[in-house]
Amino acid sequence: MLANQDHLLDSDYIPPDLVKLTVKKISSTPIEMRAAASEALSTMFSAAKEDGITLYAHSGYRSYKTQNTMYYNRLKKNNGKDDGVVAYPGSSDHQTGLGIDVINKAGIGKKFTSAFAKTKEGQWVAEHCWEYGFVIRYQKEKEDITKIIYEPWHLRYVGIQVAEYMRDMNYCLEEFTDEWQRTVYEYEH
Repeated sequence: MLANQDHLLDSDYIPPDLVKLTVKKISSTPIEMRAAASEALSTMFSAAKEDGITLYAHSGYRSYKTQNTMYYNRLKKNNGKDDGVVAYPGSSDHQTGLGIDVINKAGIGKKFTSAFAKTKEGQWVAEHCWEYGFVIRYQKEKEDITKIIYEPWHLRYVGIQVAEYMRDMNYCLEEFTDEWQRTVYEYEH
């Protein structure tokens, strides 16, 4: 499932199998993800802990309505300019229930920046997330394709085989989606 400015989710789309995360979170507020993504995240957080890395879930599933509010608040703050920081309603990876923001303790309560990539936690995530079926959704060298700024904290669950393939090919989700759709089309025609 691809959600971006060219592939908008319906305003009433809600993933069918949302569950509350059981991993360490930034607060007691419940965070939800789709069941398979939640299980994979739990396994990844446990593996990180074994390596001496403590990760925190910040934001998982977001409804269209919540994203709409966030987007228009951001526009108001930026004098009507879309700076690529908050996704347009319907284009948010969070609405899929497969996206999650993962941060370290030092990042709690602070503005997210690309500096997370240089932390031991950010480096661990970048090196290992694919082993658990996650990819860094918005890569630095792919901003022109994703139309979203580099977000080393934003992970997207795609499954282990796809995550490994995307890592090996250095694909973002848009590139992977284009490839599999083209392959299916060629096979059927």
